[in-house]
Amino acid sequence: MNIQVRHISTFLHQWAPPSTKLDYDNVGLLVGDPNQEISRALTCLDVTLDVVDEAIQKGCDLIIAHHPLIFNGIDRINPTNEQGKIIFKLIKSDIALIAAHTNLDAALDGVSFVLGKRLGLENMKFLDNSYNISRKIVLTTNHSDSESVLKLLNYYSAEEAHYYKVEGKKEGQFTYEAIMDEHNVSDLKKELQKNGLLRSGSFQVMDVASASNNVGMGVVGFYRDKGLTQQQFLDTVSEALDVEAIRFSGSVDRIKKVAVCGGAGVSLARKAIGQGAQAFVTADIKYHDYFTDTEDFLLVDVGHYESEVPMVAALQQELSEAFEQLDVLETEVVTNPMQVFIPGNK
Repeated sequence: MNIQVRHISTFLHQWAPPSTKLDYDNVGLLVGDPNQEISRALTCLDVTLDVVDEAIQKGCDLIIAHHPLIFNGIDRINPTNEQGKIIFKLIKSDIALIAAHTNLDAALDGVSFVLGKRLGLENMKFLDNSYNISRKIVLTTNHSDSESVLKLLNYYSAEEAHYYKVEGKKEGQFTYEAIMDEHNVSDLKKELQKNGLLRSGSFQVMDVASASNNVGMGVVGFYRDKGLTQQQFLDTVSEALDVEAIRFSGSVDRIKKVAVCGGAGVSLARKAIGQGAQAFVTADIKYHDYFTDTEDFLLVDVGHYESEVPMVAALQQELSEAFEQLDVLETEVVTNPMQVFIPGNK
């Protein structure tokens, strides 16, 4: 099968549905033809001219980035500014661009899970999964092949799926119930219609109070046994993320439960404290936010780039495994604009 840009978009949308992005965000196919055939792709955190030049040099047809190149409306595309130069060069070079940003932040096995794994955390779960996206679906149909219906529900990640026979109906109807994420409901309904399961039945969708297990922000996980001392933990973070200088506040004897959030996630600090974490690793912490008024708690800022760049390798691995015919490369360009001066180092 020839791989097209739209195949990659579909895969990423299933992993990190665009409907879960934050309102300000811009994700999906930003530049290019969805039907363009591709043979080589490049994953990166930021789209810069150097990254585009790398893609051209390595013969890539597609770039998959975490940070969107285009956030706001564009009046014109010409090479008179940095953004215009990048878009202009992408189009001239027939290179498509896909972005997966806050939807990948919110995804199961997304940015924060990758960060937690890099730090050696185990038994990870969402720190905040209060997204109101869970829905209860109720399907009533005369289709008696329950196994095929349950398989279809399972394909769309339905949970707690079950069915029962509706008594007193001449045609012998069955009712199927399940819990699923909102972004899967419309696709399921289309598939039910395609298979004729709604011709003599009904399909209802209702809100539920329970949170989704597939969408959230931040992650909380554990270290084995007695955990780490503060010094051991900071050494672990520094080595795992290749960070020479770490900003932090607070003090703690031992760290066993840790919360993390890739990027600017300090708004989740209270969630981390409330769940009993002894440390919270994130980025872009403002001065006054370092005052947590909490004992035995470490608030750690590792830098925005450093907290999210492990996702570049994770994207490369996921896409390589999903598309064996596609050559997926990880960028070698360091796009971090921030530099740190450490006296005495040469």
